[in-house]
Amino acid sequence: MDSAASVPRPAGGQPGAPGVPAEVLRAWDQAEARLFPLVMARPDLYERAVRLIGALAARLRETCPDVPALLTQHERGAALAEEAGPDAAALGVRPELIAAAACAMRYRELVTAEAAQRRLAALGHARGQGLPWTVVEESGDEVRAPYVPYQRVEAHVPSGRAVIVSVEPDETLSGAVYRLEAGQLDLATGALEAGDQLGSYRDPVALADALARARAEILGSR
Repeated sequence: MDSAASVPRPAGGQPGAPGVPAEVLRAWDQAEARLFPLVMARPDLYERAVRLIGALAARLRETCPDVPALLTQHERGAALAEEAGPDAAALGVRPELIAAAACAMRYRELVTAEAAQRRLAALGHARGQGLPWTVVEESGDEVRAPYVPYQRVEAHVPSGRAVIVSVEPDETLSGAVYRLEAGQLDLATGALEAGDQLGSYRDPVALADALARARAEILGSR
């Protein structure tokens, strides 16, 4: 499939999201998974835990502007949660789980913010080149899809209107499903909002035709 042949990628390609060691990501995921059963067993306790995690995440926003700073705070473990207040110990939940859950929340915020900045940079580069369209985000491997899931976001540079292309395995896990979705890129913040599903296709040719129609419709609606 070469449906994006006419839409340039940013110079230098798309850098990855902020990096965190795999074992740390697993620890954060496990912390949130262990806290979830409190919803069923002790809703009151869960609400207190959520408030504490939110308060600790707010502190991390002030002290952790990037991933290295966040990792430094993560290494403090239980001490980080205990600094947020005496409730960490009184909850009956291990304080390091509270700390890890707050770190996970802050990490997602950092990933989201960095992705938005990359989109804005891609738009700025395309605007400087006088290009009407550009790829602002790409993940996975189009050549290896659907065995490696793939997604690409193309944006109309003047308006921020976008199309989102994704390829994933079908129900048999032996073929591909090609999906097309509308989107809108905020030209001020770089935030991406998904819109209506435009179609689902069984072959790349059908996707390419639908993508060309979607681009033409956006250009015609200016």
